[in-house]
Amino acid sequence: MTIQGNHYDVAIVGAGPAGLQAALVLARTRKKLIVFDSPEPPRNSASHGVHNFLGLDGLLPAEIREQAWRQIDVYHSAALCSERIVAIQPGPHHAFSIRGENGTSITASQVILAVGFHDIYPNIPGFMACWGSTIIPCPFCDGYENRDRMWGLVASSALALEHMPGIVKNWTATFRLIVPPSLELNAAQRERFMQENIPVYEGEIVEVHHTSGVVEAATLNTGGRVDVETLWWIPATEPAALTRQIIERFSLELDENGAIKTNVTYQTPIKGLWVVGDLRGPSGSLSAAHTANQAAINIVREWHG
Repeated sequence: MTIQGNHYDVAIVGAGPAGLQAALVLARTRKKLIVFDSPEPPRNSASHGVHNFLGLDGLLPAEIREQAWRQIDVYHSAALCSERIVAIQPGPHHAFSIRGENGTSITASQVILAVGFHDIYPNIPGFMACWGSTIIPCPFCDGYENRDRMWGLVASSALALEHMPGIVKNWTATFRLIVPPSLELNAAQRERFMQENIPVYEGEIVEVHHTSGVVEAATLNTGGRVDVETLWWIPATEPAALTRQIIERFSLELDENGAIKTNVTYQTPIKGLWVVGDLRGPSGSLSAAHTANQAAINIVREWHG
């Protein structure tokens, strides 16, 4: 379906699993939709296959998006627009005004925000060559493909320091803990890791050694070398520019983890503005799709035309 007119029942910003799931539900209720898909590569573009999503396990993100849109398109209710949205603000008659960087300007009665965060990749040699393959942010997503290898656990927070060593044992029995300078081990932690025979390396990774994207070792700023074959490394994140703008413009509140606060139906305090996916907290593809599914159902329940 092509863009028709300049007013839509629902505008969905983001065409990942969350945005497309919402579009499918709403298209089947015959709402007039527009889905904005930024031309930038999606956050999971480096993935070699999406996992733990029944019926889609192992498919590439691009394959899932293509398949999803074919299924949505048969209902002749949704337009797909490849354009980055640069502004969302209050519009006339309790609607929202939405403007794209290429000049698209529409209004919508409801908005589902399904774009969230960008990963901040460390600027060190070897990282991007291995990212998504043997440097992984989520073992539930990629742990099986890295099973029975020597893992390096890059602890990015106190919580990660506590949970990583227990979780990783589902995929490998051999691993090493890498603790950056921002985290300070206390005596109890040092004793625990010693008792559990967990090697601890303190320092910041400054280079990843690899062959064709397969990790072989990491060099620390202390000069030490850690021989590993997989790195479980969760990079820092930052909200997308549009997300920051919306938070400020609509005075949205954040929770202690930086997620946008909503009610249980995923609607913000701004009537008609819904937030799903990563903006409601870290989530995999299936969890993101679930939040969008619930938001779409609740839009229909509250719909008054």
